[in-house]
Amino acid sequence: MKRFALFVTLLTVFGAVWAQSNKVVTAWNLMKPEYNELDKAKQAIDDAAQHPKTSTKAKTWFYRGLVYYKIYQSKDKKFKNLDPNPLKVAYQSFVKAKELDVKNRYTDKLIFRLTMSAAEFFNKGSKEFQQKKYDESLESFETALAIGRLPYINQLDTGAYFNAAIAADQAGKYDKAEKYYQKAIDYKYGGAGVYKYLADVYLAQGDSTAYIQTLKKGIDTYPDTSNNLVISLINYYLSIEQINAAYGFIEKALQKEGDNPSLWFVYGIALERNNKPDKAIEAYKKSVELNDKYFDGWFNLGTVYFNKGVKANDAAANIPLDDTEGYKKAVAKVDEYFKEALPYYEKAYELNPNDANLLTGLRTIYYRFKMNDKFKEIQKKIDELK
Repeated sequence: MKRFALFVTLLTVFGAVWAQSNKVVTAWNLMKPEYNELDKAKQAIDDAAQHPKTSTKAKTWFYRGLVYYKIYQSKDKKFKNLDPNPLKVAYQSFVKAKELDVKNRYTDKLIFRLTMSAAEFFNKGSKEFQQKKYDESLESFETALAIGRLPYINQLDTGAYFNAAIAADQAGKYDKAEKYYQKAIDYKYGGAGVYKYLADVYLAQGDSTAYIQTLKKGIDTYPDTSNNLVISLINYYLSIEQINAAYGFIEKALQKEGDNPSLWFVYGIALERNNKPDKAIEAYKKSVELNDKYFDGWFNLGTVYFNKGVKANDAAANIPLDDTEGYKKAVAKVDEYFKEALPYYEKAYELNPNDANLLTGLRTIYYRFKMNDKFKEIQKKIDELK
């Protein structure tokens, strides 16, 4: 009787093991194209993965990875909501299978499947980024990187580092963005542009020193293709009124982009602020020569002469009353400067008739030369804009 009871117990245990093993095979069959019952396949393989008799088998986790991978790839709507992130479950299952596969029965297949999963995560991250799902995109790129770092995969995807960086950047996760941009730089991915992205991350966090240092490092590393970094540095120096610091970088940029009207315009500003008005005039003239629709170039060109006129007028006011001849010459110089400013201002007016500073300058000149009709026109325009 005891032997019979033992025999029954053994049969029961064997039957339980067989039943769970059968679920693994069932899952395998149900996911085949001729059946395509992924919901049932998922239920069967999940049961097997939880049962103590089959949860320690590499085969169970390998098949589980295959089932979830199929769910991820399926176009059938009824399978789309079986799991919120089936690709992640597939990846984790393949990793688990590799840990349990001590006899290396599935090694080649698992390496292939994990490599494919990394590519899928990369594509998934790209789609999520386009959909502005930046947190999800970051997670996908990070998972692709994690797969590549597995010792039995050992594949470096430098593009994934860069994509993870821009996803983190857009998500406002600056610590990760900084980390991944730096990785891209270390692997020389993305050229000079990556330095600009990294610099902007520092600036977004209020670290202007790191911003400047990063731009300068990019310029030094890529001297032939870093003009955008140079221009960014110029604009930053101008924004904080450090004209002298910007000066040399402007000249450096012009060596590469001598046909850039904006650079010539900025160069003019730097020259003017360094008390070199005549050279500033040459720079502004170059800017409008390259782009005759460039309002700022025409306006600043006129303003240089206008300011010369204002200074000459102040000088004339200080001439002694008994120096009639000297005063006449000084007034003539004032008129000369204002006349030189006028055509440039009028050209700027054609391009933008609503600029308040321009209208004020034109009104002053028209009044001085008793150009009454034009003075009234400008005054009317000023009144309309108030």
